[in-house]
Amino acid sequence: MSNKERVGFIGLGAMGVGMAANVVSKGYPLTVLGRTRREPVERLLAMGATEVRTPAELRPRCDIIILCVTTSEAVEEIVLGDNGLLSSGDNPFLLIDCGTSRPDSTVALGARLAESACSMMDVPLGRSAAAAESGTLNMMAGGSIEDFNRARPLLETMSENLFHVGELGVGHRIKLINNGYSMAVACLAAESMATARAGGVDLKVVNQVMSAGPNRSDFFDWMMASAIEGDETKLEFALKNGLKDMGYFNAMAEEVGVDATLPMAAHARLKALVEAGHGDEYVPALMRLIQA
Repeated sequence: MSNKERVGFIGLGAMGVGMAANVVSKGYPLTVLGRTRREPVERLLAMGATEVRTPAELRPRCDIIILCVTTSEAVEEIVLGDNGLLSSGDNPFLLIDCGTSRPDSTVALGARLAESACSMMDVPLGRSAAAAESGTLNMMAGGSIEDFNRARPLLETMSENLFHVGELGVGHRIKLINNGYSMAVACLAAESMATARAGGVDLKVVNQVMSAGPNRSDFFDWMMASAIEGDETKLEFALKNGLKDMGYFNAMAEEVGVDATLPMAAHARLKALVEAGHGDEYVPALMRLIQA
């Protein structure tokens, strides 16, 4: 019989399915919440996982529950909804939110969970779906040191670089700072290259010059691969998710009294593109979508 903690997993999208596969492959008893897409569920069931239909059913089967969903609203519904984790049962559990959520929501949920003798960590992710499959994610863990030490062996099955960044909510703050910076830079890069094209400047030459200096980065390379080669797959992150994250970042900046003008401008640019029907396209598509 396994002496490992029982793990629940909700959110089997591109990131979640690889993460869950690493968990079950390392010998953790895994229960998943199936949704409409059956392929990832069937993959995990074949590896030894079990399935439930509601968060309420999941709770009594688990010591630690991982969420990998897209919005704070989704997290709140999973925890507080009519069939949510707190709707029934009395066993204590540790909730780990691996999505990109609002820090204020995270802290409030942590307080609600504490009232039921449960605890929470925010552990947002860095890197790609391929890293989720290979167990080499970057993880930014917020929460008490006691919860971090308890969760560390489990988190290490999914990560290459695991950071304890502070108390609950700090992980989501750092993730939003990261994504706010990235989305603003993506918009700036696309507007810069649109200006170059309109001025008759060869983008290959721009790339050579900028890559020889401090502007060069993996992110810059991904964006320029789109501008020069038309390869928009180097960063598989949808514009609609970038818009959501920019909204969360701007709300966080406002909360702490920062007049973040560049992120607000990037949010407006992304909002217009998403409303024009481009929400499912990847961020490097900005190089094509933003023209003079």
